[in-house]
Amino acid sequence: MTDLALLLARHGYDAVARDRAARGGGDSYPTRLLGRRAVVVGTPAGVRAFYAQDDDAPGSPGRVRRRDAVPAPLAHLLFGRGAVHALDDGEHDRRKALLRGLVGTDAVREVAHGAAERLQRRVAVPNGEHRVLADELVDAYGAAALHWAGVRLPPRQARRTSRRLAGVVAGFGFQPVAYARAWRHRRWADGWATDLVERVRAGTLTASPQTPLAVLARRTELDPRTAGVELLNLVRPTVAVAWLGTFAGRALALHPQWRERLADPGDDAARLAFAHEVRRATPFVPALAAVRTTDGEVDGVPVAAGERMVLDVMGLLRHPDQWRDPGAFRPERFLEGGLGQGREPADPAVLVPQGGGPIEGHRCPGEDLALALLGSTVEVLATARVEPVDLGEVSTRRIPTLPRGGVLLRCA
Repeated sequence: MTDLALLLARHGYDAVARDRAARGGGDSYPTRLLGRRAVVVGTPAGVRAFYAQDDDAPGSPGRVRRRDAVPAPLAHLLFGRGAVHALDDGEHDRRKALLRGLVGTDAVREVAHGAAERLQRRVAVPNGEHRVLADELVDAYGAAALHWAGVRLPPRQARRTSRRLAGVVAGFGFQPVAYARAWRHRRWADGWATDLVERVRAGTLTASPQTPLAVLARRTELDPRTAGVELLNLVRPTVAVAWLGTFAGRALALHPQWRERLADPGDDAARLAFAHEVRRATPFVPALAAVRTTDGEVDGVPVAAGERMVLDVMGLLRHPDQWRDPGAFRPERFLEGGLGQGREPADPAVLVPQGGGPIEGHRCPGEDLALALLGSTVEVLATARVEPVDLGEVSTRRIPTLPRGGVLLRCA
């Protein structure tokens, strides 16, 4: 049978479903990944095992690891060498705590507000001009994140930097041209971020004391390259939310009955529900990987030390046992007292678009920021007089996917 890695390259978000059908597997089942046995997990119990949160040993260190889970050509492209994503146990916890401390409530508010202001200036003027939503969001999110991070750039340079970071994101699905382009952007970004850290440490560049750039440069013992990598790991994922933001704009055009509620300044609950449903319906990745470090089983499927576990993100987010009418776009599901109500999902072993398990673990530390950005984006779009011109077809084969053309809007 075809290796799951090849299916991911060929079929993207549909790969695990195809693999499961071919192998006659259940929600969790054995497969082959990169030529070796692996286990796909697709239940809440499997999620807890994937995040070392098995019922029989909650939080047991060493049950899974992230080191070497993602192939180096992909991990080094997207996250960078030495990044928190590939650390484990105490080393991971300390680095994660540092980064989480930087992405607190004030940071979330600052970046979301800054991005909304920039987007408002671009789309809220009724001049008849056309805007490609994906590009506008990359520019707005990137400029806001760079400013918050302590990197002060002129608008044109901020736009160019944001587009380069978006190029890194666009290439991690191993599409040949995009992948080669992404590595060019990655090499540039690593050098640029390392230089920023070195200049702050040398005193030739000023950074406000509480900004991520200043903290990473002055208050850590990370070498300049690793500090630069983690600086990029704060800004680049913020730019990557533009993929979700584009789908949010597309969803608003397809479901205009939500416009009035999303435009209401007092209806934060509706915007949060809409943001949750965008992430559930159109997650950024179809699957995640970890490596088991102890022999055991998941959902009755044996998994040996050294074997990969593959978290079926798409399957969990579309599972009929967990979601009513999972193929429909229904933000109201998050307003009905069901799964995912509120900023903290009711069950982080079910709502896993940015990972699952406790936030202190390997779940994305920027989840609150992503929700805030999506909420502010749909508020701007619902308020502005913009009309959809071309929503674009969506291919499930490319990772990460975007509507073709990036969603073309006209400022009415």
